[in-house]
Amino acid sequence: MNLKSVRRLSVMSVCVVVWSLLGCGQKQDQAPQANSQTNKDDKPRPVRYIQVGVSATTEQLVLPGEIRPRYEQRYGFRVSGKIAKRLVDVGDVVRAGQELAVLDAQDVMPAINAQAALVEVANTDFKLQQSELKRQRELKDKGFISEAAFERQLAAVESTQARLLAAQAQLANIQNNLQFQTLRADHPGVVTAVDAEAGSVIGAGQSVIRVAQLGEKEVAIQIPERVIALARTAIGFVVTVEALGVRPFQARLRELAPMADPASRTYSARLSLLRPDESVRLGMSATVQFSVGSASALIVPRTALYTRDEKSHVWLIDQSNQTVRLMEVKVGASDNDRVTISNGLKPGDLIVIAGANLLLPGQKVRLLDDALARPAP
Repeated sequence: MNLKSVRRLSVMSVCVVVWSLLGCGQKQDQAPQANSQTNKDDKPRPVRYIQVGVSATTEQLVLPGEIRPRYEQRYGFRVSGKIAKRLVDVGDVVRAGQELAVLDAQDVMPAINAQAALVEVANTDFKLQQSELKRQRELKDKGFISEAAFERQLAAVESTQARLLAAQAQLANIQNNLQFQTLRADHPGVVTAVDAEAGSVIGAGQSVIRVAQLGEKEVAIQIPERVIALARTAIGFVVTVEALGVRPFQARLRELAPMADPASRTYSARLSLLRPDESVRLGMSATVQFSVGSASALIVPRTALYTRDEKSHVWLIDQSNQTVRLMEVKVGASDNDRVTISNGLKPGDLIVIAGANLLLPGQKVRLLDDALARPAP
């Protein structure tokens, strides 16, 4: 064997030895990693949990409202015409009998003068027929005229008297129209709105001034149709006025509309405020809260929910092998820290309430409580 052959064999031997050492080192390095991953997956994760139970719930309905007067009149003239003067403004306090607005009397005075002239004509004719009746009575007594002629004159007197009475009644009616040119308040109150200004030509009965009576105040709300039957028997109406802070006022249902609004599908309702003070002013915004019923439901902490694919889930614990699986649930009403489960769970189920985002399906867990599951609060 020559020198070159010996060198080739030496190099090959060295390569085989180095390759073997590298291969053994890699196997030794990979083995601990595999064992470490296996131990990590098999190690149970500690979790907090509850046992789902049935709890009694009370549904509270919160609705916006507005402070309104118990009585509010819309004042309008009994006759048509042109408004000459408006004597009050919004916010003015008025007394009973106070003038609110006045119509222009130019259209009424000619009619009064014309009717007064007709009354004078009828009165003159009536006096003339009475004089003629007196003269014919004297002639009848002397036998110069017949009884029939005298009766015809008597009928003429009665006819002219009737025309006089009719003309006087018509004059009184027109004079009443003159009195109706002035609009007056029937009750004391505060002006809440002006519907027509000076110079406007209005019809009989058209609203000109709105006046709210001082005294009883109410809250106007709109009740959804789904709770309309429960609202009739609901108790404990609590009203909060935002402008006055958190101080609550008690109220009772006074009026509920028999028909829903065709646009909003809600029913108008009025709540009478019990013992409101002067700080409650008309037009203020209010919030009404009342109970519309109680029921039994499955309630869980909000921390138990796990959202996936825009759906709500919980981690359900299998008590036989202490593993978890994802369960889709349907969520109902909720508050700050609790939610109602309407579908997906049953009483007695164990669910994870902390660390839901760190779990995997089929993962083993360790319950932190030594005792069996405790019911949900």
